[in-house]
Amino acid sequence: MTATMRNRFALAALLGTAVFFGPGIETARAQNSVEDRNAHPIIPLSADARSKLQLTVYPGNLAMIAEQRNIAIPDGQSTLRIGGLPSTIIDDSLLIGSSRESNLVWSSLRKRTNGYNALAALLQDQVGKTVTIRRNDNELIEGTLVALTHIALVKTDAGIEQVPTDQIIISDLPEGFITSPFIDADIATSASLEHVSMAYLLGGIGWGTSYIASYDSDANKLNLSAIARITNHSGSAFDGAQLRLVAGDQNRVGQAPIAKAARGEMMMTMADSVGSAASAPERANFENLHVYGPFDGLSMKDGDTAILPLIDAQSRSVTRHAIFNGASSPYGMDVNGKPDFVRPDLEISLTNDGGKDASSPWPDGIVRIFAKTPNGDTGFLAEDNISLTPVGRDATLRLGKASELSGTREVTAFSRKARPNLPDDVSADLKWTVRNTSSRAETITIRENVPNDWSVTSESHKHQRPQPGLLTWEIKVPAKGEVTLSWSVDSTR
Repeated sequence: MTATMRNRFALAALLGTAVFFGPGIETARAQNSVEDRNAHPIIPLSADARSKLQLTVYPGNLAMIAEQRNIAIPDGQSTLRIGGLPSTIIDDSLLIGSSRESNLVWSSLRKRTNGYNALAALLQDQVGKTVTIRRNDNELIEGTLVALTHIALVKTDAGIEQVPTDQIIISDLPEGFITSPFIDADIATSASLEHVSMAYLLGGIGWGTSYIASYDSDANKLNLSAIARITNHSGSAFDGAQLRLVAGDQNRVGQAPIAKAARGEMMMTMADSVGSAASAPERANFENLHVYGPFDGLSMKDGDTAILPLIDAQSRSVTRHAIFNGASSPYGMDVNGKPDFVRPDLEISLTNDGGKDASSPWPDGIVRIFAKTPNGDTGFLAEDNISLTPVGRDATLRLGKASELSGTREVTAFSRKARPNLPDDVSADLKWTVRNTSSRAETITIRENVPNDWSVTSESHKHQRPQPGLLTWEIKVPAKGEVTLSWSVDSTR
């Protein structure tokens, strides 16, 4: 058995429990054969024979198709000519299965295509021949294709014309030209079959999570739901597929292919608003991954985008913070000029409680946050990315810079003395003045970075040290009010 066959058999063992490869179905074994394949009957197996189709989409432009095709296959040796395959199929991932009693084996798989530059070669073959040109006004004229580079030179009654290649019409395809890829599979079976099952990986299909969040700042509540956005750039269409979506971090060793062109259309498979969308699908664990679905009856053309509900809306309490970050180096505190005011970063944080099954993580995705405007309309507030957040963990969403909070940072006293063979002895007094011009009280966080072994010698508000080199103060600033933080620091080495 060749290394390629052994690798394929290992992949079959890994994916053998996929849908349509259940207890009564077994993936075909690789088997060496020296039989004359020309003597085998060739059995066309087109996509029209498909009776079941499942599409599983993974992170990072990777998907798996598991399908069943009905076809009468006699016992003995034959060649399955498998058509209707996406151009982005990963051909060495193909699995073929059948009932265990049939003892299906395969000896050779051969992918048939026209090559990388099939269209260019097709046009090149027309040099010196009569072709039809379509004008922008849809007028059709004939001419002789004289030469072909990035543009065509065509001799017409008017002379030699430069013609874009996409305006050239070829009347007939050459013999043997393949309009879509297919795979010839030489197989042998001990019993006649009525259908075969297949599974394979492909590129060009991806999905991502988009969160819709409605923020009530007065109640400090966030109403959060999620939708899945699936894009098909595989070069193929899928009709009536059962869809599953997989979230998580997979180990990968290469990039899956993408089809060259896409139509760029969108198919909205959801209601007019998130609030009235269909219920979210079930979720299940799959080792370190999470599987959402099934979604039944998905149909997508190449280039389509489908949007489906993923996570039901959940209302979560949030903690709101305005973050000020000290900017100067500890050893350069004395060189500060006149302080300029800074605006803090406004953030909200919320905890994942697991949703309806109390155990669902939040997948990676983009969160778009909306809120009520002063006149009661819905307005767009901000957007941020969220990483996969397990149950019980917090996610932080940045709203932007606060517009009604500002602060100044001053170094009011500074001393620095050189010491032989030791770092300089440094002590400093600092002051933050934070002003709130809004009609609501705000909680601010001030962050200062200092060397690990420096200590705070005095302060007007109690600090925390979440990390050795980080000092933080959490202070509530009243509406239309102002607070001052004074603190002193000293090097201890």
